[in-house]
Amino acid sequence: MKHYDYVEWLLYKNKALSNKKMKEMEEHLYNCQACLDIFLSLINEQEESYAGDIVPSDFTPKVLENITKSKIIKLNIHGVNKVKKSINYQLGYYAAVASVTIFLTLSGFYTNLVDSVPKITASIQEVQVRQNLIANFSDRIIDSTSSLLFSIENNEKNVIEEE
Repeated sequence: MKHYDYVEWLLYKNKALSNKKMKEMEEHLYNCQACLDIFLSLINEQEESYAGDIVPSDFTPKVLENITKSKIIKLNIHGVNKVKKSINYQLGYYAAVASVTIFLTLSGFYTNLVDSVPKITASIQEVQVRQNLIANFSDRIIDSTSSLLFSIENNEKNVIEEE
């Protein structure tokens, strides 16, 4: 899901976008709480008071009354048959799930699943830790330097002894 930033929502609020883009962003607001929060943060007190002046005081009761009426109409149209079909569907669904569970239990699926978990964990091998190549490289440099210094010291001792 593509989210919009503060500037895009500001352009949307000021209607400075194409109709297609505004419709797309409006649809996005229905599904995205984060973008809705950004958009709502752009609304100031002056706009809130203006909206309060436009919306009538009986708006909420009228909307609730219409919602209640629409529910009653739907119940009267589809009522009993819809509830009966829903119960039959749920009963069939539970019967199918129970049948599958009984079949899997009788076939030993769950027993095999429980028995195979320890086998799987036993077959998993530990991953060998790779050696740190950089640390090994620095160790080799130190060893080489030490042996070089040791050989130089030995050469100097040999030269002094020969004289």
